[in-house]
Amino acid sequence: MSTSGHQRILLRAAKSPLRAAPARETLDKNLIGTNSGNLIFSTAAVRMLTTSRTSVATDIFNAKQADASWINERYDHFVIPLANAFRPDFSDHLEQMSACIEQLKIPVTVFGVGAQAMGEGDPAELAPLASRVRRFVGAVLNRSASIGVRGEFTANYLKSLGFGSSLVEIIGCPSMFLTDGVTRVPTQAPELAPQSRVAINLTPHINGVREMAERHRKAYRNIRYVAQDSRDLRIFLQRSWDTPQEDLDGAPITPRDPILSPDTTAFYLDPRTWIEELTRVDVAFGTRIHGNIAALLAGRPAFVLAHDSRTLELARYFEIPYADVSGPGGVTDINAAEIFANADYAAMKSNHAGRLRTTCTFLERNGLHHIYAPGESPREFDAAIDALALPPAVRAASPARAAYRALRRRFRGGKR
Repeated sequence: MSTSGHQRILLRAAKSPLRAAPARETLDKNLIGTNSGNLIFSTAAVRMLTTSRTSVATDIFNAKQADASWINERYDHFVIPLANAFRPDFSDHLEQMSACIEQLKIPVTVFGVGAQAMGEGDPAELAPLASRVRRFVGAVLNRSASIGVRGEFTANYLKSLGFGSSLVEIIGCPSMFLTDGVTRVPTQAPELAPQSRVAINLTPHINGVREMAERHRKAYRNIRYVAQDSRDLRIFLQRSWDTPQEDLDGAPITPRDPILSPDTTAFYLDPRTWIEELTRVDVAFGTRIHGNIAALLAGRPAFVLAHDSRTLELARYFEIPYADVSGPGGVTDINAAEIFANADYAAMKSNHAGRLRTTCTFLERNGLHHIYAPGESPREFDAAIDALALPPAVRAASPARAAYRALRRRFRGGKR
């Protein structure tokens, strides 16, 4: 433990915000944790906790029981930003983290965890997880004053498992505080026209995704599809011709979709380049919660197509305009011009400062110093990010170039 008054924080993240990694390394080492949206909330958490009295390391992503001893030796606090961690396909990781946390002798703070269920959310869907979630939350609360959750659905779910209201705090997600862009979003979105610059983000397995994307590609000549999953990055890097079929089956957009071209796609490897490029769009919309938050951080209007409890509860908490598309029709009938014509950002903006105070109070209650405390500032962290030579966005290849590369590999014995 530190005895100098300087707090050494270990923060769960797939990649340090101060690490500039090229696309191939990002993919091979999974530096986005399978979804680049993870980089936005982990970067926001690191920025918020980097002060004159703290140092933040991001040396671990999947903590296991064997990691507990060196965490105890090196750090004073373990901070775990999470997204939709209470879901069936994350339960094994939850168990591993629980086993690690149970061996820790330092405080542990969970920052913005969420439960995931279909539509409005039915806790019955999460019944198989009950014992594992109880173990995880119990281990955390034995080492913290409270647990921070993303929204009302998750708070009610934990209360149904026996955790009292005083132990469960709704704080949303730190991602909304990465920049002050939310305060610069216009109260009303601009009226859309064929030349409008529209960014669209998509999730697989939602009815009507490809049809909706194609309709908007035809309607807006300056459209951009912003991809986020590892499978999307692999498709971009493989140049479509030797991509595994499982990636093609699981991706919302594949090489056969006309929107996948160099001029209409982007995969960002860091939040700064992502947010900077979105300052040049008029609006952004889609099913990706962090794809839309990135636009808000850029000061641009965004609209969430909420397809499950995790996206719905976060949009509601932050008062981001949204539509519930969890029904059988999915996004089939979504029209960007119509949703933005009725979108109002006044409540989101006017209540933003209060939500930030809620987050700061949560951090203070759990013994964490932050950049919004008197005498603190994010300037040093921001300057370090600005000094990085970050890689540009990855674009999809043109079909002609992909075909040329495929033929070249064939005649060279498959070598790249």
